[in-house]
Amino acid sequence: MTMVEHLSVSRSFTMLLPYYSTSSAMKRRTIRCVDSSTSTSEIKPNSIPAATPLQLNLSAAESSKKIKAVEERLERFNWKSKQLDKIVEIFSGRLLECGLVFEQNFLIRSSELGADSKASIGALTNILQESALNHVKGAGILAEGFGSTPEMSRRNLIWVVYRMQIVVDSYPSWGDVIQVNTWTCASGRNGMRREWIVRDYKTGKTLLRAACVYVMMNKTTRKISKFIKEIREETKNIFMEITEPIINHEDAKKLRALDVDTADNVQAGLLPKWSDLDVNQHVKHVKYIEWILESAPRWILETHELSIMTLEFQKECGMNTSLQSLSAVANRDDHRHHNNKHNDEVELEHTIRVENESQILLKGRTMWLLKIS
Repeated sequence: MTMVEHLSVSRSFTMLLPYYSTSSAMKRRTIRCVDSSTSTSEIKPNSIPAATPLQLNLSAAESSKKIKAVEERLERFNWKSKQLDKIVEIFSGRLLECGLVFEQNFLIRSSELGADSKASIGALTNILQESALNHVKGAGILAEGFGSTPEMSRRNLIWVVYRMQIVVDSYPSWGDVIQVNTWTCASGRNGMRREWIVRDYKTGKTLLRAACVYVMMNKTTRKISKFIKEIREETKNIFMEITEPIINHEDAKKLRALDVDTADNVQAGLLPKWSDLDVNQHVKHVKYIEWILESAPRWILETHELSIMTLEFQKECGMNTSLQSLSAVANRDDHRHHNNKHNDEVELEHTIRVENESQILLKGRTMWLLKIS
């Protein structure tokens, strides 16, 4: 007889009724579970015979609990799998407006934080670049190069940054999820303009706006190339009609080149390393941002927060070149702007050049706002 058949057999109440007796020697109450087939002899106090219906009922209950526990674990696993799918979906990125706009979410990691526990400007710039490349990839026109189209690769052409401007309204913190929207359009006859707007994923608050102008360069000759019609044809599906700039008051002031005499701070002996190069074999533009911050006065870094950055790249740079990073407080003759930790705004001018030469690699300007304590 199987366990299930045994449990289904009808029994009288007396077959399951515990038999009580009092042992004068033990001075305690003992419980004996008996039925018509079980002898009451040799039963020890407070014990249950091994083959009683009570134990079988308990075994069935334990099996039911185990099955229920397994089902609960499977349910939790399925829930976690669904949550993981949601996470993957959140960060996968998508094309909007018939491919003209690309949207992607990014999680701010601890390695991307600066000394003030906020995402660094370099980390945010890397995120902008990542979203731009994913836009080209998502549109199906990414070839072997760093954002190059198939026709650009055939002609050995690459994109290089000519001018960049970033306006930061608020910096995200560790664990924050930011949503990046980016699009592109033509810039003049031979350039491409890409713009970004970065928002807080939860609140929709605008954190950052950026615009960048790229030009094409021949990877072998390192000379600027024209934006030929074959490449325009490839990129027409992701190029918007020229629209109003995302940064309303774009910095149009001429950027001044500094030298040792006009600079307030000079950081010399900067040597590009192998890890500073990108896939195009020149120093990545984010590294230039790190260098201009190295020459900024310490008191500005401690008391102010970078709000606006405008950079103009004059020439590329490889390894084994000793560089200088120079900075100066703008309007240095105005005492209100010179070495005053309590100024609400401080403007700096920047230059990166080859050491002991007049060759300029970058000119820039940054605006700093007093940190809110």
